[in-house]
Amino acid sequence: MFVIRYNSEFLFGYPAYSFDELMVWLYALTDEMKIAIVSSLVTVVGFLVAYASATSNWRSQMLANVKLQASGELNAFFTEVGSLVTDCEIYASGVLDTSDKVRKSKNKQEKLFLVSYQNGKSHEIDLKRKRLVAMSIEVHQFTGKYANLFLSMPWIQSNFDVAAKALNDVASKTWFSIPYAYPDDPDPVTTFLKQIDEQQLDNFKSSVAKNRILLSFYPGSAGGQLQSGIVPFNSISLFNLSRRVKEMYVTFEELRKAKHDS
Repeated sequence: MFVIRYNSEFLFGYPAYSFDELMVWLYALTDEMKIAIVSSLVTVVGFLVAYASATSNWRSQMLANVKLQASGELNAFFTEVGSLVTDCEIYASGVLDTSDKVRKSKNKQEKLFLVSYQNGKSHEIDLKRKRLVAMSIEVHQFTGKYANLFLSMPWIQSNFDVAAKALNDVASKTWFSIPYAYPDDPDPVTTFLKQIDEQQLDNFKSSVAKNRILLSFYPGSAGGQLQSGIVPFNSISLFNLSRRVKEMYVTFEELRKAKHDS
């Protein structure tokens, strides 16, 4: 606009009016022309205000949608992570328990049954382990996808980083030896016992115990912050939280210990 005004003589063949000249020109107009000009100005200003308001509302709606999308994806992702971690932990405990029972048992049929039952889970747990390891890599895609959103709100990026680090720690310990059965094996019990590395299994279980609260609390915290602008904290929220003070205390105590050990 200022460029056009400055170059008006070059562009249109005459210089732009000064403010005083513009007032003189307006004063000389008929009443009908003055009314028409004022009406046009009111229309233009009204359009600009409506456009600015609509744009602001659209941006707010889009931001709310992005926050809900990010919160939903975080929840779905770490819910699956929690399920996989739990399944792997149950398997690790089962292998250790089976190993102990087999060594103590004197009944050959009982030993064969226990080993056969445990070997039947090998393929499934291997797939879940690979999925968990893959998710420990995929988790970093959130930072790239929602970097601007995470960095624009307090604590979200730092909370997410803690959860991602905990996931990487657990996933790195999942490469324990998984016993497999072999066709026509004359001594499947001995084969089973030879494939077990109790130290690896104990290391995995220790990692899960240390990081479980981090894998549940921090993604939930980030998701809650993303939803806070859409579902605000109110008196009912305060009342419901006050009824869970003991649970919150236990959770924060576990969180404190987990952060201290990590």
